[in-house]
Amino acid sequence: MRSTLRLLATPETFAAAIILFQLADSSMLPLNGENLASSVHQQSSLWMSDLIIVPQIMVAILAPWIGFHSEKRGLIGFGLEPLRAAILAVTSYYPFLVVAQVLDGITGAIIGVLTILVITDLTTGTGRFNLAVGLVATMGGIAASISTSTTGYMFRVIGTRLGYVPLAVIAAAAAVMIWLFLFETKPEEYLD
Repeated sequence: MRSTLRLLATPETFAAAIILFQLADSSMLPLNGENLASSVHQQSSLWMSDLIIVPQIMVAILAPWIGFHSEKRGLIGFGLEPLRAAILAVTSYYPFLVVAQVLDGITGAIIGVLTILVITDLTTGTGRFNLAVGLVATMGGIAASISTSTTGYMFRVIGTRLGYVPLAVIAAAAAVMIWLFLFETKPEEYLD
């Protein structure tokens, strides 16, 4: 069965997974900031700056290690995102928000490195690496911009806690897509 599903290992499939990932990921921090500002008025700007910095530090620390281990553990980046959404759905206690942002940093490092590696694998010998990277980045950016407006509306309608549930489902769909269709993208031989 996996050999049949291997036929769907294309840059388009990876782009679809990135789109789902960005739909789930991009609005979580702004929504966190909104919740933080409404619950903790005095220190919310200081705490929000911490939540912004934590993923950046994680990416800087983990990126070299991720590059080395990404072939074996790339799915982790997609798999941690539903966990992050679940944490945010359950609590707004500040230490857990920091844990969620640490998970964001881990996923950011993994997805950033994995994107280039998977596209390299899938476009070897085609001469379309730059085109594929550009398309995946563009589609991810569009999904990220759509995410903030749609989830903002969704949170207003169904509430803060329930609003994270669809984000967790979307992130889980991206992880399942990667697991099913892109479990191994490395070609037998790299061609120019």
